Amino acid sequence: MVLVSAHRGGAGDVHGAENTLEAFEAAIALGCDYVEFDVRFTADGTAVVFHDAALTGDDGARWSIAGHRLDEMTGVVLVTLDEVLDLIRGRVKAHVDLKVRGREAELVHRIVDALGAGSVVVTTAEDASVRRLVDWAADHAPGLLVGLSSSPRSARGRWPRLLARVQSAFPRTRIRRSRANVVVAHRSLARWSLRAYARRRGLPLLVWTVDRADELEHWMNDPATWMVTTNHPARAIAARR
Repeated sequence: MVLVSAHRGGAGDVHGAENTLEAFEAAIALGCDYVEFDVRFTADGTAVVFHDAALTGDDGARWSIAGHRLDEMTGVVLVTLDEVLDLIRGRVKAHVDLKVRGREAELVHRIVDALGAGSVVVTTAEDASVRRLVDWAADHAPGLLVGLSSSPRSARGRWPRLLARVQSAFPRTRIRRSRANVVVAHRSLARWSLRAYARRRGLPLLVWTVDRADELEHWMNDPATWMVTTNHPARAIAARR
């Protein structure tokens, strides 16, 4: 049976509800297998659940999450990682998409301590992050699932960004070199090559982000797929045969 991961809580088209406790609560009520959420650090080291690198306050000012303390971000409400872990512990599994580099093991250690390695899958677009986490898990969390997203890794500067995009065109090479134990594929790449690659290597396939009814019908009933991430988990559950 293909599992369902509620993307940013599965808030559908209501973007303001993404990565909120209300969205996670609703996903649990639906019977989702996992809730997916993004994690970043603020300047004071607080782990928060938010997708973008910056946000806009009530006064229209843009706030860099990594550049400010949590208590400096007036006019906005950010959900902390601890709040999410408290909400989901023992109720649903966690699909954690890391938006950090360099402190991956510290962060994942906290999550695994709270939920258990068997209740967590970690994904990231950072090749080096996957390698660090696979090495860490070998000693501290055997069996932890760690996947390299097929999206380009982050990079600064024109040429590094161009290189990152070129590298993203060769996902199988990146996955192999990162030693990821989950294939995390955009739905298009999954169809073109990564579904077959995952099947040959005996790796679970996680397909993102699937929202259209016809695509959900396909992926939710594909015997080679392990899990589908979607903004519309109710549709995904209804499509599962």
